[in-house]
Amino acid sequence: MKKRLFYVLAGSLLFAACSSSDSNDPPATGNPPATAGIVTVGPITGFGSIHSNGIHFGTNSATVMMDGESAILSDLKVGMIVSIRGTVNQTTGAAEANQIRFMDDAEGPITAMNRVTNRFEVLGQTVLFDELTVVDGATLDTLANGNMVQVSGQWRSQERIQATHIERKANAYADGMKLEVKGQISGLDPGTQHFNIGTQLCNYAGATLELGGAALADGMYVEVSSNSPMSNGDMVLDRIQLHDRDRDRDHTCTTDCNFELEGFVTSFTSATEFEVDGQPVTTTASTTYVNGTMDTLAIDVKLAVNGTLDTNGILVADQIVFRLPSLIEFEADVEAINAAESSFTLLGINVTTDEFTLFRDHSAIGAPVFGFEDLAVGARVEVRAYLDGVDVIATRVERDDADDSVTLKALVEAIDRPSITMLGVTVTSDQDTVFQNLATEVIDADAFFSLVVIDDLVRAEGTYDGTSILAGQLFLRNCESSCL
Repeated sequence: MKKRLFYVLAGSLLFAACSSSDSNDPPATGNPPATAGIVTVGPITGFGSIHSNGIHFGTNSATVMMDGESAILSDLKVGMIVSIRGTVNQTTGAAEANQIRFMDDAEGPITAMNRVTNRFEVLGQTVLFDELTVVDGATLDTLANGNMVQVSGQWRSQERIQATHIERKANAYADGMKLEVKGQISGLDPGTQHFNIGTQLCNYAGATLELGGAALADGMYVEVSSNSPMSNGDMVLDRIQLHDRDRDRDHTCTTDCNFELEGFVTSFTSATEFEVDGQPVTTTASTTYVNGTMDTLAIDVKLAVNGTLDTNGILVADQIVFRLPSLIEFEADVEAINAAESSFTLLGINVTTDEFTLFRDHSAIGAPVFGFEDLAVGARVEVRAYLDGVDVIATRVERDDADDSVTLKALVEAIDRPSITMLGVTVTSDQDTVFQNLATEVIDADAFFSLVVIDDLVRAEGTYDGTSILAGQLFLRNCESSCL
């Protein structure tokens, strides 16, 4: 079942009047305006226009800004977090972007890579990655300490970044490369002209200050940048720029406009006082919840919010959708396509896409514009998904190059040694199957079948004969920190 955060049917758009800047004519009395303003903040999920937060924006009149500099649409990439300001036609539901803004979170070398906890550091900031992180110029498996990367993501508690997009710029730092990170100043020492951003010590002795007349102070949120190499672990700053903690989102349309936001709960006092990705949010008695209730709200819960900004800049939630973890993984060939239902079949399983599904071409074709309509029977895809009742809903679909093996990761539904069943597919082991426990230690078949129980998460890789999978690998997995 599809669940839309953004209502597009005529008569169900609940936007208040915020007329488009393209028209100075007031709406007729008693009739809704032709267009309403909209601001969204979230990851790009596709192109062919631009798709974000379940909305497809036209881009014919859109300006693009990247880190404060003019850019073009093709500079943007799937997975990047963007703020989009635009308008929506209340009769047709068609949305048009006026401005698209991207601000990265950090650009520098990877340190402290930890594949057990799925995290690394960039210039003192902790970066988390998961099954929905898009990587350009590398893969999650090939990213390594020393790689120069640009990171875009959503905030978690404790100033951590949940990466939605990572681009490897180079295998290693070279003279003249830009280093950049955003964060809150701490440990300011005017005597030595040092302060910290996260755990990164910064030397600001030679930096240009762009603080709008304010003085450097602990707690100030800034972007610091350098074109110099690190010096004994210090980041030698060229420039310090004051920024808003909301990442300079464009709130031009602040009152009586629809506001859409996807992110993690970064601060929580109560159900009527919390923050998502640093944005203050409140709920009312009329707020509706999907995939949870008011009691589901808590620190680090991922959700999407639809509502309006009040005069104090607080997002008043009309609807909150809790994002379910993408436990399910497929790597297989498309067997059938149902365009009317926006679904396709893999391993005999029907997989449904919706307006929130991220589409990306990771094959040798490398098409910059790729969506459901570009899928074809026989195409190799990697899919991440969740189970909504009995429906498998794709959160991410990537076209890959051809491969003879298949992968299925899902919850165990039945056990009948030497086989298990997942999503109705029988997965059989034999004498050549390699087994792992949750600690990723190789175990034998006796140990595996003594450990595995119904509703355990298992990742199987093997060959598919059109009915069942003969497993070369059967690995117990969990989703405590991510669903990789």
